[in-house]
Amino acid sequence: MSHIHRTLLLSNTHLIALHIEQGQLVEEDCFGLDEMGKEAFLIYLEQRKEFVFSLLVDVVEEDFQLESIPHLGKTDRRALLMRRLEQNYRTTPYRRFIVQKEGKKGEQDQVLLSALSPAAPIGAVVNALLEKKVVLQGIYSVALLAGEMMHRSGLGLAHYLLISFSSDGGMRQTYLSAEGLKFSRVSSLPEGIDLQDAVRMAEVIVLESLRARQYLSTLRMLGRDDKVQLAVVAPNGLDCQAAISQRLQASGEAGHFTISDVPLGLLAQKLRLPAGDSLLSILCSWLMLRPPANHYGQAQHLIHAIWQKWGRMLRYGAFVGLFFVLIWSGLAMQEASDVQASINQSLKKTAQIDERLRRFNLLLKQSNASDPAAMKGVHELYNQHLLTWPDIELTLQQVSQVLLEFPELSLDELRWHSGRAPVEPATQAAAEAPAEVAQLPVVLELQGRVEPFSQQYRQALNSVNRLSSRLSTLPNVKVETLQLPLNISSTARVEGQVLADAADDKRVDFVLRLSWGPKAP
Repeated sequence: MSHIHRTLLLSNTHLIALHIEQGQLVEEDCFGLDEMGKEAFLIYLEQRKEFVFSLLVDVVEEDFQLESIPHLGKTDRRALLMRRLEQNYRTTPYRRFIVQKEGKKGEQDQVLLSALSPAAPIGAVVNALLEKKVVLQGIYSVALLAGEMMHRSGLGLAHYLLISFSSDGGMRQTYLSAEGLKFSRVSSLPEGIDLQDAVRMAEVIVLESLRARQYLSTLRMLGRDDKVQLAVVAPNGLDCQAAISQRLQASGEAGHFTISDVPLGLLAQKLRLPAGDSLLSILCSWLMLRPPANHYGQAQHLIHAIWQKWGRMLRYGAFVGLFFVLIWSGLAMQEASDVQASINQSLKKTAQIDERLRRFNLLLKQSNASDPAAMKGVHELYNQHLLTWPDIELTLQQVSQVLLEFPELSLDELRWHSGRAPVEPATQAAAEAPAEVAQLPVVLELQGRVEPFSQQYRQALNSVNRLSSRLSTLPNVKVETLQLPLNISSTARVEGQVLADAADDKRVDFVLRLSWGPKAP
């Protein structure tokens, strides 16, 4: 669910409600900092309880201090810096620290402490938002936000002095280095100055820039020969670079400055924001679309934003949970379907067994059960045939799977019978000798051809031998070769003889006999 966003810009004189409309910064309402302005602001919030607000502070009384502390662990360092903030800024809860450079072992960390000193006007705005239970996503500083934006732009920020103008007629100077923001201050413009007078504005900008450079040199942030990169965001798009350059030349300090534009288009592109016509417009777009980390807001100030965040996380968690429940339900239904199919298959096999038993019982009723010889015959029939009868379907499936591996062999005839295999005449007498009654084997004879034959006896012989070896790997199977494409027995004549014409469809190239031993009852 997307929320409508508004930026509240707080200066030393008034509070302005801003929003972005079609890429342009629009001033929605303006409130004074007196009691009348407070009442009007409460009415404004009452009509916009579903909005999300960001408080952007641009005041003179924002203090910055650079500190060097021993390199400590995170917990000890935080405790030390919190004590420093309490000592330096007792009168305001809107304070923070940021570690700009972590020293190595034995070195010191560089830390920037900052605070918003006018706690009363900021507290009045925050309390009004809390009273109306409106979401406040963060309290931000214009100086810190601009410095963070410039730092993310990827520009070379060796000694970067950014000049911008506030809404209440002040000029802000923000000094940036590769490590981040070092200091920022607001100076008042001369009374009655025309903001569209490029020459007069250039005089003021150069004068304040020279003072800022002298201050930085005093703090040893700048060397004697270091050049300051001067970037000016003039009000209302005023072009005063030429006038600034002339003024620097006249002052004799041109060698200490490099004048450059503030690439607003590049800044918006780097932050993946729509292009804006001013620095403030880009900052408001940033707070609306991709808000950075909060600067000065405490947990009690942002309580409604925290609740909203947790509610959003719970909703997302519920959607994710529902998604996994649906997946689990689908898998459970699929598993239930597989189980049901297995049950149906078992019932089908049970029905087949019942049908076989029914037929057996029918045959048993038709027999003369009072005759001992008949009872013995029925017993032998059951033990030798019904009880040990092989699974014909499974057996043929196994044989057919093996035959698929030999596409060059064509099967013409398959003979299946249960009983003793045919015997040779020489051994017929021995076979007819009385012996113990044994269970009879199952025999399967395969008769086929080699296609194409093409008189390639060696290749045909190799294919049939491989088929015989492969069939021998089936469980409990004995394979016997009755006929081959070429007679290789010891009694065959040396010159050999072609078995049949290669084009004859009735020829037989090989005959294999497969014998299965009886299945244990």
